[in-house]
Amino acid sequence: MNYHDINRKSDESIDDFLIRIGENLDLYGLNWTTATTLLNAEAGEDYSESKWRKDFASYQRWKDLITRKIVNSDEYLREIQDKTTEFQKEKYRLQDQKREINNIIRQQARFEHLKSEIQLAIRELEKTKPLKFVPILKTNTNVKANCLWSDWHYGADFENSLNKYNPEIFRQRLQHLVSMMIYYIEKHNIDTLTIGALGDFLSGAIHVSTRVQSSEDVVRQIQAVSESLAEAIVEVSKHVRVVKFINIIGNHARLIANKNESIFKENLENLIPWYLQARLREFKNIEIYRDEDGYFVDNEFNPYHIYIHGDLDHISNVAKSLPQVLGIVPRYIFAGHIHSDTVKEYGRTKVITNGSLMGIDDYAISKRYYSEPMQKMHIFTSEGKIEYTINISCDVV
Repeated sequence: MNYHDINRKSDESIDDFLIRIGENLDLYGLNWTTATTLLNAEAGEDYSESKWRKDFASYQRWKDLITRKIVNSDEYLREIQDKTTEFQKEKYRLQDQKREINNIIRQQARFEHLKSEIQLAIRELEKTKPLKFVPILKTNTNVKANCLWSDWHYGADFENSLNKYNPEIFRQRLQHLVSMMIYYIEKHNIDTLTIGALGDFLSGAIHVSTRVQSSEDVVRQIQAVSESLAEAIVEVSKHVRVVKFINIIGNHARLIANKNESIFKENLENLIPWYLQARLREFKNIEIYRDEDGYFVDNEFNPYHIYIHGDLDHISNVAKSLPQVLGIVPRYIFAGHIHSDTVKEYGRTKVITNGSLMGIDDYAISKRYYSEPMQKMHIFTSEGKIEYTINISCDVV
């Protein structure tokens, strides 16, 4: 055996080299003193002969025991396999967690980017289309009313045998809605108007049919509909002493189409109150509110009024389920989502649903649903009960 055969192999660790040398001292014509010289040279150390000899002795002491366990013990093998499986599970859990965190950061970044873009759009709009607050002199009549705005589905573009809708028709119907609201405001001498904005103002992109029928991308939709809301609110605010705008997010503006995979608050309609606060910051008689987890409790009345969209609360049981969650029994629950004008009484609570500005689309026809484009308005007594219900037809085209 020549000296080259004793040298450490290229794929050999220091421990492997120590074991080979220790097991072949006689074969290589070595003792622990000469072996120490070789080992120190390879390890780049200056250890004593005793250190290397004791390390090898420890290896010899445990080698047979470990070998027997590995070869003969199924239980030991299962234990290793179980630990390996747990390690893999933990690895995948950490990967999933990392993906979720990255997804949240990505969505937050997207919202921040959208906010920046909208802020720039607002600044440009203010140069060409300023909205100026002019104080109105009006005696407080204590007459309160609300108007339900919901399911405008801006961006939808379709024509069927019963209805036609596109951004231009949307603007015509909204103009008619505002004109009729002003007419009833003056007729009933309304002092405070609550606008229950019940969501689905965008066509969005949650269904294939929605994407096919959409004429504008969702970012453009949110900018356009937010400005339409701002201008409509300003027109109404010229005729009442106080406007309360309550924003409820719908389901068509969620960022992920799959309901089961989406995160509830990742919804483009969360940008609407932010836009309105920036655009209408000079208007002293306009108050902007937003929902909490898909509902808003108006405690100005007793019993309370509650505003929801309706996708999270089935109309047939919301009068039971929502009070169980909130711990209150409301007088009215106002909802959108189903595109139908309904009133249903459940004990002390009435559930009132609003129509849509859009009217019957291709999906509704395929399901044999029918509803005319309309929105609702209510005049309240001083006790907060509905005195008049006004159905505003928006079928002007």
